[in-house]
Amino acid sequence: MARTIVKVCGLTRLEDARAALEAGADWLGFILMGESPRRVSPQQARSILDALPGAVGVAVMVSPSPDEARELAIRAGVRRVQLHGVDAASWPRDFPLPVTFVVPVAEDGAMLAPLPDKRDLVMLDTARGQTSGGSGRTFPWFVAATVAADFQVIVAGGLEGSNVEKMLDQVRPFGVDASSRLEASPGIKDPDKVRRFIAAVRRHDTNRAT
Repeated sequence: MARTIVKVCGLTRLEDARAALEAGADWLGFILMGESPRRVSPQQARSILDALPGAVGVAVMVSPSPDEARELAIRAGVRRVQLHGVDAASWPRDFPLPVTFVVPVAEDGAMLAPLPDKRDLVMLDTARGQTSGGSGRTFPWFVAATVAADFQVIVAGGLEGSNVEKMLDQVRPFGVDASSRLEASPGIKDPDKVRRFIAAVRRHDTNRAT
């Protein structure tokens, strides 16, 4: 069965990270750099990940240098990084962790940055200035469907349990990412919303396989 990668982002508390894993999340996202009410320190992220052995943490950063990204990732104890506002073409190919390059998409479907190399993982997210996601708004999914024909794509922006299956039907992405639509308040997840979101993704995976 094809398994869609699920990333729950904007985590700030151990109980929310644990609930996401128990619901079936694959990756846990921590905003370490950028303007966001969900930003945490590398030490906070590490303390959460240390309490969850085996969890895959993702360090989310806006416009870091390679050295900054490497240092923050090491301090946080993450396994992956997600980069907003960087030039993928100039990013070092020997960077020690897997990288997801974020391409913002405007409400009219225009991509506001170049796509990275096809070897790289790309996230398409609703454009929102210099913030690292959390807009709570979707973008036209036909854009993601076009990109997903040639790239491994993670779709973000306004996803929740009520709409993620419709998006998955249209796009068939590598993964999905959600943050603000799964919250009770900024940085505080609603466990029921998290469970419904992930359950919808897994239901779609099962239906695809039958």
